[in-house]
Amino acid sequence: MDIKHLHLQYDRLSRHYEASLAQKDEISFLDLAHALRVWVDMKARVTTMAAERGLQLSLRHHTAPKSLKKSLKGATHTYIPLASGVESPEVQVKGLVITNRALTPDEIKQRASMGPPVAQVSQMSFAEWMAAGVLEVPSNDPSHPHVKISREIMIKRIANALGASHPVGMEEDDPQENKFDKYVQELHQIKIADGYPVTYYQLLEIAAELLDRTNCLRDAAT
Repeated sequence: MDIKHLHLQYDRLSRHYEASLAQKDEISFLDLAHALRVWVDMKARVTTMAAERGLQLSLRHHTAPKSLKKSLKGATHTYIPLASGVESPEVQVKGLVITNRALTPDEIKQRASMGPPVAQVSQMSFAEWMAAGVLEVPSNDPSHPHVKISREIMIKRIANALGASHPVGMEEDDPQENKFDKYVQELHQIKIADGYPVTYYQLLEIAAELLDRTNCLRDAAT
């Protein structure tokens, strides 16, 4: 893959991202997932291109603070930071925590005092950023009560299992990745701002950060 093809894929993703924000319908979101799926396949080459040009992409990532981890201890939960935020007309989505027990008044005050999640500039390469966890969901394994889902797994499972890259029910059979389908399907049932699945807002956040932080690579001289 050369820099010219990266330009093409960047512009393609940008177009689908803008369409998703403007139209916010299932078709535009599936097209966005398919465009992001290509960037998963490009991750090694994008990482190499940045290194060859001496570029630090300064990709942002969120790590849950100790205070939040402490408040979640002992309770199964779903944690969706969306720490970079998703801007769309008349609404901003940032941070979602679902806890399977009632919170005490002190815990409610503590959660409120934490404020929304904040994404910090990291030293991650593009490949490392794609592989970093962005979602924490309950699992079926008592010894490991939670599963972390990375950006690339989220993208690939939406693309493969929810109809973006393959017809539903005809996706590729990959046991290592298909095991996440249950969790992605459950997340897809959680509706947030404007009644859209949280999975779609996660795609919007990933796409926005990717476009913002790889623009330096796109504009780099060949």
